[in-house]
Amino acid sequence: MDCPATADVCDSNAASVVNGDLQVLHSIFQAYGQKGSFSGRIVTVKVFEDNVLVRELLETKGEGRVLVVDGGGSRRCALLGGNLVQLALNNGWAGVVVDGCIRDVDEINGCAIGVRAVGSNPLKSSRRGAGERNCPIYVAGHWIHDGEWLYADSDGIIVSKSELFL
Repeated sequence: MDCPATADVCDSNAASVVNGDLQVLHSIFQAYGQKGSFSGRIVTVKVFEDNVLVRELLETKGEGRVLVVDGGGSRRCALLGGNLVQLALNNGWAGVVVDGCIRDVDEINGCAIGVRAVGSNPLKSSRRGAGERNCPIYVAGHWIHDGEWLYADSDGIIVSKSELFL
């Protein structure tokens, strides 16, 4: 899916920004992967230093959706690596946003997918299977709900309660 320019969306939807239907996430993310801009319907997952549920979701058909991972902002280990990003790409996910770290940065940067994360860490996460999926999550200063729409480009990330058409 083509991603409208986030700055243009904000300019043309000022009332939606004010009433909260359109949220501008805090600028905490770094861009990875070859897709500088991406968008899609959101799937949420909440985990902490455990990526089992992240893998399980990325093993499903993405259908152009974006996985948003509430990793609690932890920088102690990575929740996403090159293998999982390749899996996401193969299964048709538009992108992944991680409130946490990734690893295998060079591999990820070679993939034709959009990835945003707060940083990188070479240590892999644990695998206990703890967490929750399709739940409200609090990421980058805003509540994000499963089924909302995410738009990311070089200017930042915005989340809309409904799909935007420009």
